[in-house]
Amino acid sequence: DAAAFGISRMESQGMNPQMLVVLETTTATLCALSCRASLANTPVGFFLGVGGAFSSEGASKGAAKTQAPSVYSGTSGALSVASGRVSFTLGLSGPCLTLDTACSSALVATHLGASAIKLAECPQAAITGVGMLTQAVSIAFSAAGMLSAFGRCHTFDRRGDGYCRGEGCAAFLLDCGASTKVAVLGTAVHASLTAPNGSSQRRLVSTVRDSDTENRALEAHGTGTALGDPIEVVYRCQTRGRAIRLRSGQLWEPCV
Repeated sequence: DAAAFGISRMESQGMNPQMLVVLETTTATLCALSCRASLANTPVGFFLGVGGAFSSEGASKGAAKTQAPSVYSGTSGALSVASGRVSFTLGLSGPCLTLDTACSSALVATHLGASAIKLAECPQAAITGVGMLTQAVSIAFSAAGMLSAFGRCHTFDRRGDGYCRGEGCAAFLLDCGASTKVAVLGTAVHASLTAPNGSSQRRLVSTVRDSDTENRALEAHGTGTALGDPIEVVYRCQTRGRAIRLRSGQLWEPCV
């Protein structure tokens, strides 16, 4: 796989495995959705969301930790290179960046991609999100009481004792054309740290498309904890002074 993208064996051995997964997934997505034979020199933007722990442990997956530094050591686990390599390999000339906002990385990447299109910085934006399970992070999160001891996420349930981690990679293409099947009506970003911020979420929802007559589904962070879940329930009840009204077929699901 690495050779197909012009990556040498020596470089791939010390490369964070997420880099290659991002490159493969994004390339496959763009090839499937683009009508062009080549994307070289096209002003397509690329926005990559990485769910943390990218360089600390992941870069050592392909090579022994005791291996001497090489000419590729400085780039094998760099967040900037994770997105830059995709744009470089495919010849994309639009804005390119990697961001880490923990669980919301891919969603914030979507926000930035949509904003770039609105500002005419690029006509299209490729959005990719990636996350990998690593032992060090799982141990740290468990020690902090974030993960469920029973391996089950009971969101909005009295049995909730944390969430369960997962890994994967997904990509899609944002376009301002009329042929799109899914529309982004509005996006906004707010701030929180290790638990949901109710007042911040309330202000955020007020800035985007949100009314009880328009909402067909409501997704929440869904931490599955005694701290996080009540915060999200209260903020939604207080949004614009309305209580939650679920219509037939409407869902409230955790979204991490």
